[in-house]
Amino acid sequence: MQNNDIRSWIRRASSEGWAIGEFNVYNMETMQGVLSAANELRSPVIIGITMGGLAHAGLSYITALCNALRAEATVPLFVHLDHGADFETVRQVIDAGFDSVMLDVSRLPYEENVEAVRVAAEFAHAAGVGFEAQIGETWDEETGEQRTETTRPEDLRRYVQATGVDYLAVSFGNTPGRTDGLSEPDSGLLLSLLETSPVPLVMHGGTSIPEAVLRTAISAGAAKVNIDTHIKRAVNNSLEQAYRGSYSHDPRVQFRGLREAVKNAAAEKMHMFGSVGKADTP
Repeated sequence: MQNNDIRSWIRRASSEGWAIGEFNVYNMETMQGVLSAANELRSPVIIGITMGGLAHAGLSYITALCNALRAEATVPLFVHLDHGADFETVRQVIDAGFDSVMLDVSRLPYEENVEAVRVAAEFAHAAGVGFEAQIGETWDEETGEQRTETTRPEDLRRYVQATGVDYLAVSFGNTPGRTDGLSEPDSGLLLSLLETSPVPLVMHGGTSIPEAVLRTAISAGAAKVNIDTHIKRAVNNSLEQAYRGSYSHDPRVQFRGLREAVKNAAAEKMHMFGSVGKADTP
């Protein structure tokens, strides 16, 4: 299916009070599972590729798999670089055809963050690609490192104006990379950030954000929610259950079960985010 501009879809979701899920994936079965849920539920979807995913499979394999997904998609499907570490990676994935990129230099001092993001955003926009950055620090999605500096509302608007980002990740006590339990987000801060921001906000660590907080934030305009741990959990649980008892000598049987588990996990979040059926409504 011919893709539309991810930026217009995210703005639409924000204005209508629903969100598009970004599901981080890293091989054929996880990608197929997410797409199957999206096609069946008629939900726009974002395929998230992390630095770890690139290291695991390589950009050429990831690109080929994503191109296959595009051919099979009957809903808007977008490929996004999640937490891109440097400009060179941003450049490479844009050249490979990604629809959206994130440069995460949130650990740099503010002015250095702004300058690096401004340059990368200009490059992305020249290629017609959506751009995300982050202000404030959250847990590291790849390592689970716990380092947090919440986003200040007074910094948010000037950051957006100085960088030209299209959508922005913020830190409000969310915990990307958390493998168990729920985060304890500052809901008041999150709502204040949503009221202040001139662009749609992104919630990272969507697996561990309490459902009530998610729903409230989405209703208030948060338009993109990142899901990573929920997918990994579905993969691990599926394989653990399959290999705990009697299992087929043919691993493809187990892989099919894994794919179905990922489909169900993605579908659960699409319902929660309110994106079901949105691909077919103007």
